[in-house]
Amino acid sequence: MHAVAAKGCFFLTKARMSPDLVGRVAYATGWRTVDRDADGRPRRQVTEVPFRRSGWPNGVRVIAVRTRDRDNGKQIYLWEGLDYTVQVFLTNDPVEAPEDVAARYDLRAGIEPLIGDLKHGWGCGRVPSQSFNANHAALLLKLLTANLMRRYVLDHVPHLASWRTPWLRRALILVPGRLARPSRGTKLHVPERSQLARRLN
Repeated sequence: MHAVAAKGCFFLTKARMSPDLVGRVAYATGWRTVDRDADGRPRRQVTEVPFRRSGWPNGVRVIAVRTRDRDNGKQIYLWEGLDYTVQVFLTNDPVEAPEDVAARYDLRAGIEPLIGDLKHGWGCGRVPSQSFNANHAALLLKLLTANLMRRYVLDHVPHLASWRTPWLRRALILVPGRLARPSRGTKLHVPERSQLARRLN
């Protein structure tokens, strides 16, 4: 957080739920309802919690969000008789509304699967050498390859667009074959139903 704040940028992250923070959230007041269910009961509430750790930079806001219908992530129940779970976010943005802070954090869910696919499908998480320029070039090649693969899939096999990279590689690139040398040259035998066979014929 210090490095981001020192550059004059805003950060948004989840807070570590230590006992002192959990206690402060459990007794927080001023919960404001930002979403209701079909029966008019509060489904999502937010509040700003007055809390600070010594290692934090100045201007950190602590935003608590409690919801009744959250079914993913870590579930923390703090209130007896209330079926709310709570999440706590930290930001140094001084003007953003608490409900907008939580909504902005949730946007990362759309990008995380793509980052995971790049790391595990194309090896973007690996650093091949100690040379920064070589690593940068390798990363750019991997990103180019990933984009070309996605473009090919969307143009030629759109029914596979929802597949992850390892399965696309198995279906489109890693095709078993046998190289034969008959008397008149060289011939590559591949499964008839493969994309490569359709390209060769």
